[in-house]
Amino acid sequence: MKKIFFLGIILISHLNERLVAQDYENGVPYQMEQIYKQMSYQINDIPSSIKRLAVYKLNYNPMRFTVQEMEYIRGEIEAAIREYTGITVVSPPELEPNDKMKIIGNDSTLQILNISGRSLADTSSELLKQIASEYGVNGLLEVNMQKRNPDGLILSLRLINPRSREIIWTKSFISNPIKVELEVDEGFTKVVTFGSGTMESESITSADTSSSQVTSIKKPVIVYTASFTYRQSISADNSAYIGFTSGLNIIRSSNNDSFDLSMLELGVTYYQSITDKNIDINDYKVMLFFNGKVSFPINKIKGEFYTFKPGIMLNMSKNLGLILYTDLIFSGETLTLENNDKITFGKVGYGLQAVVRF
Repeated sequence: MKKIFFLGIILISHLNERLVAQDYENGVPYQMEQIYKQMSYQINDIPSSIKRLAVYKLNYNPMRFTVQEMEYIRGEIEAAIREYTGITVVSPPELEPNDKMKIIGNDSTLQILNISGRSLADTSSELLKQIASEYGVNGLLEVNMQKRNPDGLILSLRLINPRSREIIWTKSFISNPIKVELEVDEGFTKVVTFGSGTMESESITSADTSSSQVTSIKKPVIVYTASFTYRQSISADNSAYIGFTSGLNIIRSSNNDSFDLSMLELGVTYYQSITDKNIDINDYKVMLFFNGKVSFPINKIKGEFYTFKPGIMLNMSKNLGLILYTDLIFSGETLTLENNDKITFGKVGYGLQAVVRF
């Protein structure tokens, strides 16, 4: 029973701490602290011609702010201006807000003005000029205060020339600004390519060593290709990539069925842009690529191709493109058939592929 009692006390204490913290974060002192930090780097663009200024108007809803909160905000604004700009801040008593009513009249008219929360000088431009001249003030600061969820405290500052009433500087502050998380393009891309090309069928060598019969072909074969590439950017601006590729090549000959085969390929690839980035497709229009790969038959034919594949990629839209490529077989162009005959392909091939990037 005692354990439950103590656990209840701890839970209540924890909840109270959280409620106190929430009340503090929703209060004017905390919210003004956040704005004060922002002022440290956002009010240094006040025109250098301003040497002395005074707060002359405070616009706020008395239902949302107490007099104490209003005075606290005003004091913090004045302190920030003195600390971060070096401008002299003065407080002429004639510019202090009051709760009076002003009566204006002559022999024929009588007018009563409610100037509650405003200074007397705010109702008379001539009096405002006179006070500004008397105290050497060349800037009048008007402050608008609001409370709004979830933004918290909102301050809008306007600096006004006392003679011309021209607005010479404005700035707004929000105590709880919404943090926008920027989406960073980390540069990884998955690329699917498919198309066709051609290469030469060179010759067939008989397995009968006594005859050493070699049949020359010298006819083109069609190569149908499909591949998948995963690539990752290696530059800050995503202008260069390195990745891994795998695919399927189907070789078909119209002259001799012995050259027909299907081959799997595995390799590494490198891409490098050679043009500026295009805003419309958010990518580089033209890229060079270099692919080193090994291809091996998926049936009973023995052997493998070791190939270097340079090419150029044309990115026509955000997701679609074309590839022009050349296949250079630098080793393994001769394969052994099931009957031990050997077939030899030409070392050079070329083709066209469509590209889908996502």
